[in-house]
Amino acid sequence: MRSKLARYMTNLGHFATVVEYGNISAASSVLGITQPALTRSIMRLEDVLGTQVLHRSARGVSPTECGKALMDHIQAAESELNKALAMVQAIRGVNDGRINCGAGSVSMNHILPTAVSRAKRKLGKIQINLIEGRTHELLYKLKNCELDMVLGIEQTDSQFADLRSECLIEEQFHFCVRAGHPLTRQPELSLGDLMSREQLVMPVLTSSPVERALNLELSRHSCELGEHRVETLSHAVMRHLVYQDDYVAFCSSIWFRDDIRSGALKVLKGNWHVPQFATLLFRRSGDVTTPWLSYFVNEIKNAAAELRSGAENPTDRTQTVAS
Repeated sequence: MRSKLARYMTNLGHFATVVEYGNISAASSVLGITQPALTRSIMRLEDVLGTQVLHRSARGVSPTECGKALMDHIQAAESELNKALAMVQAIRGVNDGRINCGAGSVSMNHILPTAVSRAKRKLGKIQINLIEGRTHELLYKLKNCELDMVLGIEQTDSQFADLRSECLIEEQFHFCVRAGHPLTRQPELSLGDLMSREQLVMPVLTSSPVERALNLELSRHSCELGEHRVETLSHAVMRHLVYQDDYVAFCSSIWFRDDIRSGALKVLKGNWHVPQFATLLFRRSGDVTTPWLSYFVNEIKNAAAELRSGAENPTDRTQTVAS
């Protein structure tokens, strides 16, 4: 049986547009209807709900508490409709040649270049759009069908529990310095001394599992990050500060893997412990996988496997796209 509100989808759409623009005049222009007609549409919705959904003032309109609750469900419904559209398009083959992929900095620099290169060489006409960002933000785009997949660090947030994921690589976060740095000659290091005495450069970790783990370790040692630290997602900036200005880098082992192997960069050891973190491939549950997408996913897994094994001259794999 259809919901009572299902009969008022147009009114719900009008309400959502008004909330988005915060102004009846602007919303009516976007919707292509008159202001009186839009006002009547909102009033009809309020009659059906038996409550006011908008605060009206000289500065514009804003949702009431009931209006905010209604907006949450409208956005959830829009997300489900986007999923339905994506599903139908995938079945029809409309989006076969386009893949939208989001990734964090490690995947963007160490997995996707190989995967994209191989996919383009094999498939040619495929269009691959890459968006770099924080995993938490990218997963929202994935849930809303703005992305087909996300390569990012594991999440503990329950709101992403409906996504399916599989592990690609595991990475350790280290404190590193250039070879010859004075800290490499100290037999014992403490996290407190490191935080209070050294210049630190680190990735932006806002709201990430890595940030939470680091904060727990800082709390355990009764210390905190120094205000003089530099936070950046730029590998080039981090490298310059480490090699030219003797900064201590807190970074993924994968970022500086070759430097660590060659001995140019030294991993500091001390009285701290930061656990490993997994980089996962996130997809929406129940999505139709096109042949193009399947091939690209396989190349991502291949590139990740080679990164894990440290193969320096991986052989190119040939696969056949299913018809």
